[in-house]
Amino acid sequence: MNGRIKIIVSMLIWGSVGIFARFSNLSGLGVAFFRVSLGALVLFLVFGAGKKTWIINIRKSLKEKQKALVALGIALALNWVFLFTAFNYTTIAKAVLVYYLAPVIATLISWRFLGERLTVKRWALVGLAFFGLLLIMSGEEMNFNDRDFLGIIFALTAAFFYALIPNLGRFLRNVDSSVLTFLQLAIASMVLAPFIVVSGVGNPVWWAVTVLVIVHTAFALLIYMDGLKEVEVNEAAILSYLDPLSAVVYAFIVFSEVPELRTVIGGALILLASLLDIWARGS
Repeated sequence: MNGRIKIIVSMLIWGSVGIFARFSNLSGLGVAFFRVSLGALVLFLVFGAGKKTWIINIRKSLKEKQKALVALGIALALNWVFLFTAFNYTTIAKAVLVYYLAPVIATLISWRFLGERLTVKRWALVGLAFFGLLLIMSGEEMNFNDRDFLGIIFALTAAFFYALIPNLGRFLRNVDSSVLTFLQLAIASMVLAPFIVVSGVGNPVWWAVTVLVIVHTAFALLIYMDGLKEVEVNEAAILSYLDPLSAVVYAFIVFSEVPELRTVIGGALILLASLLDIWARGS
């Protein structure tokens, strides 16, 4: 596969993550823990078994970039916990489309904390994205007893933590991609482990958990990282929109979830704002 195909395949795989998360019979915490812990194990077996240089790179990265790596692992852990929890509370379409506010939130974070300048055009795109969010929420009862409303809040929280990841990644650009991926997953595992000990994992459906770990975490992540070596960052970012679009299609096919009109329009505005922001960065 060439780089573009690898990116496309990984996005189409990730679009089905909500489907298998529901099939797994796990809480959002349980799905996140199995993905990060078993995913880290798979990557260690692939890259670390008998490879002394790789282990040395891990030690060196931890020594030099400890704070940024720990922050990245925490952000990844909370990102997945809240996203998978959202799938259990609201429709996959609403959860995924709200989650794609992350690029816009990342822009706001980089403006507020990293001193990145925002043009009037990019401020307008931020406003467009949040208008899309308001449209999606417009028919909801603003009540924390309402599962749909809670699901949107969980997805929005997940988007915030996901938005932290590219900003933290700026401090880790010289870390090898396989080492960085492994350390993210390993640190996230350690963050979530105490909560799993307290709450337990229930009765997982192991075939679904296995697919989530091997296909959605290890395989898709590896071909995505490999594809990035051959594809421009902006092109990869544009191709990433296959993820939410395929998620909506999969949810319709598997669960017969038909998005409401306001969800379609609001989601389209969020995706359009993020897409135009990517083009603005590349121009």
